[in-house]
Amino acid sequence: MNSHLVVTVVGVFVLDEENNIINTRNFPLSSEKVAAIFSQIDKGELPAILTEIAKEHKTDVLVTQNAKVGHLLAANGYKVQFEYFDPLIANFHKSIETMALEMGYFKSKEAFRKFVREVALFLTKERVRQAADKRDRLVVHAIETIDDVDKTLNLFSNRLREFYGMHFPELVDAIDNHHTFAKIVSKTGDKKNIDLKLLVNEIGLPKEKANRLMAARETSMGSSLLSQDIQLIQEQAQTIVNLYRQRQSLEKWMEVTMQTIAPNISGVISPLLGARLISLAGSLRDLALSPSSKIQVLGAEKALYRTIKTGAPPPKHGIIYQDPRLNQAKWWQRGKIARILASRISVAARLDYFEAGDKSSELVEETNK
Repeated sequence: MNSHLVVTVVGVFVLDEENNIINTRNFPLSSEKVAAIFSQIDKGELPAILTEIAKEHKTDVLVTQNAKVGHLLAANGYKVQFEYFDPLIANFHKSIETMALEMGYFKSKEAFRKFVREVALFLTKERVRQAADKRDRLVVHAIETIDDVDKTLNLFSNRLREFYGMHFPELVDAIDNHHTFAKIVSKTGDKKNIDLKLLVNEIGLPKEKANRLMAARETSMGSSLLSQDIQLIQEQAQTIVNLYRQRQSLEKWMEVTMQTIAPNISGVISPLLGARLISLAGSLRDLALSPSSKIQVLGAEKALYRTIKTGAPPPKHGIIYQDPRLNQAKWWQRGKIARILASRISVAARLDYFEAGDKSSELVEETNK
């Protein structure tokens, strides 16, 4: 026998095939408590009131229009049939306002509508709170912060090079790494303070390069600067060094966090690249629900749109190109490797989202075959 299970804001109803109510459980007329029941369902928990009414129809096939309720009942051993377009349930929902008034739950339509509005507000607040509790959103913000820091570092470093190039242009040409350049300037300031011991022991430059810099210092074409000018440049260099330190701190935090919330993704690819994929997808949930074909080209949207618009060859890969197994491969192998890698990332994301445990070693073994 099929029994149609309907969950509404006033309670749970069971209908027979003739659209008659054969069983019911009323919710308490408290908008906050009703919202808490719906929130339980959102979290994947079966409310006690649903368990009670389901037990009385243990031998029936429970037809439901609510996928979450259906999954929870099926997981608890009940016979369930999911019907998204069930006409009995749809008509019942349409007439729930009139039925609630006839059953004496509310004195007027305005009172019913006010109650529904309050339930919706409480439920929305709870869902927003649950969304904020998900740590994958922190990863998204952290990776965006790193991108912002990188842009700032490039701007500040270029400006520092222009400033200090007036004083010691040879150093600007000799040191390509912005971080190393900023450390030298912040520690020495005036080129007269640069010595071999500092360059080799503290900065970590090769001795030959350090000797060339010391020789260039003696014959430098740069002009002398006032002490207040040097102080200004040193402060800017120290700001850049601090930003690099902050970036490293963010990366370390992200690696630890990714190992906690997405161990499978962190095993298949690097934690930083995994975080970028989560950021591009929007969340861990969005990444888990994405097909591998989409994951393969995440980050290559411009090239994809160009393909659609002009008919140019489609991109073989997006940001996953940063993985060394892909970017170090022969060019004719990259398409195949990108497909394999994207499919494993797709499986890993689903394992992480549904908290199915750490199976990264198995996925890595399959990927490297």
